[in-house]
Amino acid sequence: MARKDIRMEELVEALYQWHKWRNISQIKRSVGLTRKTIRKYIALAEENGFEREMPPQPYTYYLELAGKIQRGLKTPLDISPSYKKTSAYQNIVQKLKDRPYMKPKQIYRILKREYDYPLSYSSFNRYMNVKYPKPPRNCLRIEVSAGEEGQVDFGSAGLMYDPEQKRRRRAHAFVMTLSYSRLHYVEFVFDQGQATWVKCHVNAFEYFGGVPQRIILDNLKSGILKPHTYDPVLNRAYSECAKHYGFIIDPAKIREPSHKGKVERKMPVVRQQFLSTYDYRDIDEANEKVKDWALREYGMEIHGTTKRKPSEVFMAEEKDKLKALPSERFELPLWKEAKVHPDHHIVFDKSYYSLPTRYVGKKVWARGGFNTVQIFFEGELIKTHQRACRAGTWRTDEGDYPPEKSKYLMKSTSWYQTEALKHGTYVCQLATAILTEHAYRNIRKIQSLFRLGEKHGSEVLNLTSKRCLFYEDYRMSTIKRILEKKLYILSLDDEENTVQHPIHDQKKLTFLRPPDYFNHTNTKHHIKTEV
Repeated sequence: MARKDIRMEELVEALYQWHKWRNISQIKRSVGLTRKTIRKYIALAEENGFEREMPPQPYTYYLELAGKIQRGLKTPLDISPSYKKTSAYQNIVQKLKDRPYMKPKQIYRILKREYDYPLSYSSFNRYMNVKYPKPPRNCLRIEVSAGEEGQVDFGSAGLMYDPEQKRRRRAHAFVMTLSYSRLHYVEFVFDQGQATWVKCHVNAFEYFGGVPQRIILDNLKSGILKPHTYDPVLNRAYSECAKHYGFIIDPAKIREPSHKGKVERKMPVVRQQFLSTYDYRDIDEANEKVKDWALREYGMEIHGTTKRKPSEVFMAEEKDKLKALPSERFELPLWKEAKVHPDHHIVFDKSYYSLPTRYVGKKVWARGGFNTVQIFFEGELIKTHQRACRAGTWRTDEGDYPPEKSKYLMKSTSWYQTEALKHGTYVCQLATAILTEHAYRNIRKIQSLFRLGEKHGSEVLNLTSKRCLFYEDYRMSTIKRILEKKLYILSLDDEENTVQHPIHDQKKLTFLRPPDYFNHTNTKHHIKTEV
């Protein structure tokens, strides 16, 4: 039989169905081959180790088996001069192929550069297709006009050294490819977060000196919060960036990376031609070298599809078609959805910002700029606070509290001090210290302090407050323990002479027992050991 009488797909399907215990007649009706042809290829498969009783095999097994059978029917390639010449490099080819990210085109480049390989890439590619057959595939290629489209993506870049944290970390490659010229911008980063995503876009626009009309991306959270074919929900910070630079965000169809195939192809190119070839100390040096490589090395190679050099096409035809950069660089905001807690505050960037009572329990959006935090509810700006410069800071507008609560805030520095003074000077000082941090949050503690005074008496509470002030421990658990154990009767005179400075570390704070407690000759505390 001539070698073109049966296609690879038909042979693979026939072998697979035979392995699934379908008979010859069923395979004939399904695949369309004659019974004689089917029996012939099954016999050839069995000569190559194929058994019907063997366990299920992956698709690549049938593909490799079909390739062996078809190669056996063809004229042996070892009589070809080009095949024999390439076979002499097989050990080198195999070693290069085992490297991460390595592909036949890069193997060919290394053979030409370092081993004086004499043949063309087409001859080498035929050899590789026989040695390492690939499954068939197809695609639809779409071309655009100059300056119309850019495609962006993240891809794995292995481990790189972080000079700030002084350790190796998993890195990612951000790539933006201009669809017309095929010139691309590459930047290595350590995360794929919102801030990094927008920053990489800004850096890419400045690298190209302009902005394409449309950006095609996949549906990662940094760009698209909720993927949808028709109505995707955009990330707010990315949407602001698009408005600032005047480009359209065009997400690819869900689970269809081929819709941005021009940048998808660039990801393995970066790994194969840059990461597998160049040496660099850390991520900073890698970012310096990759820009030069993209522009002057890869950008000056003739592209396989356009048959032109990307750098030359960009400079001659596309650069002037890009939108001009705005006069000011984009200020990256931080957007976050937050819930208003019962204490009238939201948590944003590890600090706390107040809102009026009517928003308690509801979800709002907070936008953090350099100096302010703006809070939105259903698209309406409802509050603006000065942005905290330190984590754990409270930004509270006392007017946000309800009247029945805020009236206590007005008394926090006067009325409560007056009430505390009725129990004694030290109680007044303790109440002032407690209220200094925040009146509203600690109001219950003061109210509890007054109730303890009513229960134990003002004199006892005043002595207890004196002891708490000495140790700078204002916890209610400490106050109650002193009262329950009557530690307030102990004198602080000896302690004041021995302790030069108050104890500030509350974890180490303790109250001293009387000295005679440790006197074992005292019958009160003597442990009887006689039986």
